[in-house]
Amino acid sequence: AIALTVFFALVDGIFALSYNLAFRKRKGKADLKASSILGNDINEAYNFGEIGLAVCGPEDEVIWANDFLTDRFPNLLDENIYRVFNFDRDSLIKSNEQRNGAHIKISKENRAYEVELIPEANLFLFKDVTDFTTVYEYNRNQSPVVGYIAIDNYSDIQMHISDDTKFAEMQSGINDMIMKFASDHNALLRRIKDDRYLFIMTKENYESIETDKFSIVDAVKKKYPRGFTLSLGVALGFPDYAKLASMASSALDVALSRGGDQAVVDRHGEALKYYGGKTDLAPSRNRVKTRTLSNSFVTILKNYRNVVIMGHKTADFDAVAASLGVYALCKSVSIPARICYEDQLVEDKARRAIECEFKKEEFDQIFVTMRELDSLIHEETLLVMVDHSNPTISIFEAYVKKFSHIAVIDHHRPGNQIISNPVFEDIDTSASSASEIITSFITYNPNNIPLDERTATFLLAGICLDTHFYHEHATNSTFEASAQLKNFDADSLKVVEFLKEDLEEYRQKISILDNGETPVTDVYITVSPDEEIVSEITLSRVADESISIRGIQAAFCIGRINPHVVKVSARSDGSINCAAIMEKMHG
Repeated sequence: AIALTVFFALVDGIFALSYNLAFRKRKGKADLKASSILGNDINEAYNFGEIGLAVCGPEDEVIWANDFLTDRFPNLLDENIYRVFNFDRDSLIKSNEQRNGAHIKISKENRAYEVELIPEANLFLFKDVTDFTTVYEYNRNQSPVVGYIAIDNYSDIQMHISDDTKFAEMQSGINDMIMKFASDHNALLRRIKDDRYLFIMTKENYESIETDKFSIVDAVKKKYPRGFTLSLGVALGFPDYAKLASMASSALDVALSRGGDQAVVDRHGEALKYYGGKTDLAPSRNRVKTRTLSNSFVTILKNYRNVVIMGHKTADFDAVAASLGVYALCKSVSIPARICYEDQLVEDKARRAIECEFKKEEFDQIFVTMRELDSLIHEETLLVMVDHSNPTISIFEAYVKKFSHIAVIDHHRPGNQIISNPVFEDIDTSASSASEIITSFITYNPNNIPLDERTATFLLAGICLDTHFYHEHATNSTFEASAQLKNFDADSLKVVEFLKEDLEEYRQKISILDNGETPVTDVYITVSPDEEIVSEITLSRVADESISIRGIQAAFCIGRINPHVVKVSARSDGSINCAAIMEKMHG
């Protein structure tokens, strides 16, 4: 492309001179030979380089063309050049204005051309790039694609099916589906573990898979409605196979951390793309796994000089409670810890509860403001992110990059913005809340972790908030965690008091709800008045209330949370994938 640009620049100068001296003297003669205008040597050079020249009149009619063009298009003279070659005048002129010497690509009679316009002479230059384009397309189509396939819940199903013959039949069935998938798309497939496969294919064969939106994911789910599901991690857009394998492995980790039953595609240099993920991951935690994770986390805590705990912006009860739970774990192993806190970055109910429950001396020992945080950050400091995995929504976002060691504990599906190489990560999308995860860490740790009544009450409030008092996302593990918190003397009456709405907040919620409509069946959309500033929590509650209406499967509440930011809060009963919709909107 650079050589072509340089060449065209030379052509600009050479031809402009020859055009002014020779062509204008013969302007009325449409049958002039190129050699009489350019000379034999230059004409032969253009023909050898497969470069066509055409001069047009004021109406864009071709009044002269060199031999290269007239040999290929004998009827070109006197025809409108834009109609003959079917390209747009404005786009060519705009391309020239935006970038000096720019060109556009066109196709004519199964050949590809790059076209440039020299406006001063109304001269069009056509460069035949068919061979280059063919080679480029071939290389692009043959570029490698590497992927991993995982059977999400292989070990759980194997453990729960006592009939070995039945499990073997299921195993054989899903293996056949995966092998057929590979065969249909000319992929090299290797089984690397009982529940894991590696495949390699060309981009040309891969494109139909993406066009089909990874239908194998839904096909497996349909065949095994209460059994196996698949997750895929795919990488492309880079020539190195080892790099692609690493990218695909990371993409698969993202798919599994988001709940499985989906494909995640990592195209080098672009944002991750998600396909599937229409169902929630079945709870897969058991006491052995939880005990292992808890012990691992506490062991990691012991290796650091101090710990900083960080929730998300507009921290709600779940974020605050999970932070207090991590603080209790740190305290149990005598590791100094502080929780990041700023009044204006904490949701009103959680802020009032903290002000009510913590005396100033206690508050100063447990919490840390942004202004004081720098003094706590050292090379041996661990940052624990709770109730979120996206560093851009951390309560002290600008400080996250200052930490060399980060742990993540969350229950939300991760998006594109994640922490790379965390020292510890537990993203369990089957959990109701971060408070549930931390409670299980405290309960099932091999060492007896002490928990005070106040922290237990906050953790119970975190669970109640995210489950709407056990109406949504509550599993056996959720009730077990709540029961354990009651054993630690959590005060359920105080939880109810913590989560009560203010009268003004209630009125605002009802007003926004009343402003809703159903543009399509089963979907309810509410919009707050544009001049009103609404809290994120209020938007969430409106969406929660909307989804409780009979016949509504998905709800979207839209409101302005500050003069410059509009937020959408989305909820679904599970039949519509709100997460995928919001991801499409880059949310």
